[in-house]
Formats: sequence, structure tokens, C-alpha cells
Amino acid sequence: MNGYAAVHEVVASPPHRPAGPTARDLIGTVHAAETDDSGLRAGPVTLCGRSTAGMPAAPGDRPGEPGDAWWPQISGIRICAACDRET
Repeated sequence: MNGYAAVHEVVASPPHRPAGPTARDLIGTVHAAETDDSGLRAGPVTLCGRSTAGMPAAPGDRPGEPGDAWWPQISGIRICAACDRET
């Protein structure tokens, strides 16, 4: 078990984008948080000290799978360097 849940900041949709934004466009920086007692959801604070309130789970995150990196394997996402150092 990697012991961490991945959550992300939500990026506001830019008004000038003619076609609707894709789900990946709305994923801001991805952060790690220790899991709650269930082992599946993020606890209240990320490893870099941000509140997880309002940060949805990162798509594809599976915190219970052994040997996995803490971040989801999505091309082009931004990983919080402070959270990554703490894992």
C-alpha cells in the first residue's frame, strides 16, 4: 500500500475556450495526503500543509494498491514537489 491519497486543485475553466474543457484541463497541481481511517480517502491536510477541503480525488488514484506511486498515472499532470519529497 502506498499509504497516500492523491487530490488535486481545481482549475477554473478559461472563458475564452470555445469547446468545453476536458477533465484533464481542470486538474491543477496534484498533492499527496495521508489516507483517512478507511485507507481510501484523503485525510484533512496534504503533505505540504494545504487543506484537502475542496480538493477532489485525482482521477485514477488507487491508494490501496501495493507498489504504486502516490500520484495517478495521467500524462501531463503537475505534481506538488513538496508533497513528493515527503513521500
